[in-house]
Amino acid sequence: MRESFDLFLLDWVGVDAGGVLRELRSGSDTECSVIFFNCQDDEGELAEALGSGADDFIVGPVSIREIVARVGAILRRRNPCYFGSTNFLDMPPYRFDVVTKGILVRGAPVALTDKEFELALFLFRNLGRTLSRGHLLEAVWGSALLAVSRTVDTHVSRIRKKLGLRPEAGFRLSAAYGNGYRLERIVDNWSADMPERRGAVSDARSMT
Repeated sequence: MRESFDLFLLDWVGVDAGGVLRELRSGSDTECSVIFFNCQDDEGELAEALGSGADDFIVGPVSIREIVARVGAILRRRNPCYFGSTNFLDMPPYRFDVVTKGILVRGAPVALTDKEFELALFLFRNLGRTLSRGHLLEAVWGSALLAVSRTVDTHVSRIRKKLGLRPEAGFRLSAAYGNGYRLERIVDNWSADMPERRGAVSDARSMT
């Protein structure tokens, strides 16, 4: 079962917009986007919905084409790393080549299987988000039906080891208490000599 989502498209009719948004923002889907459609042309209610955290609203009947366009615009703005159109993703010391499915770590190539690459890329594109196992299975394997298996856990363990996802590399990949995984950047400005500098600081402290 997938427990994390990118966006909710909700019918305005019969919905307590403020209540729904408060519930979403207080749960595990705090990073998701929300668009209301079939909205009434009421300035007060629409202002309240936006003030409560809605990303967009659609007044009256509209075409599917407009809905798709609005959804795309929101997703690109919320998560440009994932929904933007680029063949490379640079998050030093990691560089992903989306076309060739190649990855460089500190400038050196690292061999990953196709699924390991897709999982690593998906995690980096959703940096800072808690992603359920079902979400990861659906995104990488195309189905959440294998959620009872340890497929995700096994692949996460492999990419953590192969890519050296440790604090000294500026990132931390951690389990979210049975819900899934979260990749976080813990160093904003990574540089190639950071591990050496940290080691020198640690040695100096041990001598004092």
